[in-house]
Amino acid sequence: MPNNFIFQSREEKKRYVERMFGQIARRYDFFNHFLSLGFDYSWRRRAIEILRARLLAHSTPQPPPLSEEGESNHPPAPSLKMRGRILDIACGTGDLSFEALRQMPNATVTGVDLAEPMLVLFRKKAAERNLAITIERGDVEVLQFADNSFDGVTIGFGTRNFTDLGVAFKEIHRVLAPGGVFVNLELAKPRMFPMKQLYRFYFDALLPLIGTMFSRHDSAYKYLPDSLRKFPDLEALAKIMTDAGFRDVKFETLTAGIVAIHSGIK
Repeated sequence: MPNNFIFQSREEKKRYVERMFGQIARRYDFFNHFLSLGFDYSWRRRAIEILRARLLAHSTPQPPPLSEEGESNHPPAPSLKMRGRILDIACGTGDLSFEALRQMPNATVTGVDLAEPMLVLFRKKAAERNLAITIERGDVEVLQFADNSFDGVTIGFGTRNFTDLGVAFKEIHRVLAPGGVFVNLELAKPRMFPMKQLYRFYFDALLPLIGTMFSRHDSAYKYLPDSLRKFPDLEALAKIMTDAGFRDVKFETLTAGIVAIHSGIK
């Protein structure tokens, strides 16, 4: 393991992240819900609400088909964005993808992640729910999709693990169709007393202790606070999105500022 999580190259960090999430995959869902006190459900729900709202705001209804006389005998067809081709990056075991389909049942969802053990669990959960989701291994910095392939891209708690946010966001911009929406749900750093102090104590002291007590892979729960400390603040992340080509970039914080949702339009 890299000393103090100082990686010598982008590839070294990718290998570490892939191995780490592969090791904790079996207990990943439990720790997500346990460590967030169950708030993660509402965070994902809000992220998809933002995706839906911004897709609707930027969708253009398709004209209805015409009869031989040149008149419309049908109600307007839903636009492509209303149906939604969604790419869930760093999809893990699939909870954000499932929430997308819950709120957008006519969407088609593709999930990609570096860690194959996470995808194995995702496939199992999707099969249990009888959901048709394309699930494959993939790297956000080198996405294997054509330009303009998706109407929406989501990321849930994966951005801190990227090796180059600028490269990743440009790839996301590339695969989005014009008018497509990118929504990023990620941990943030509270700024107000007393949540700022409580949050710092939780991440720096309690979280590694919990990881040591309940997981054989306690380094993962030391990596998490380290990755958050190094992650850009709200405004800086918004600027990286803007620099990657996104417009109308917005963000909101939830639960006293411990998570943030950024969104932007291609």
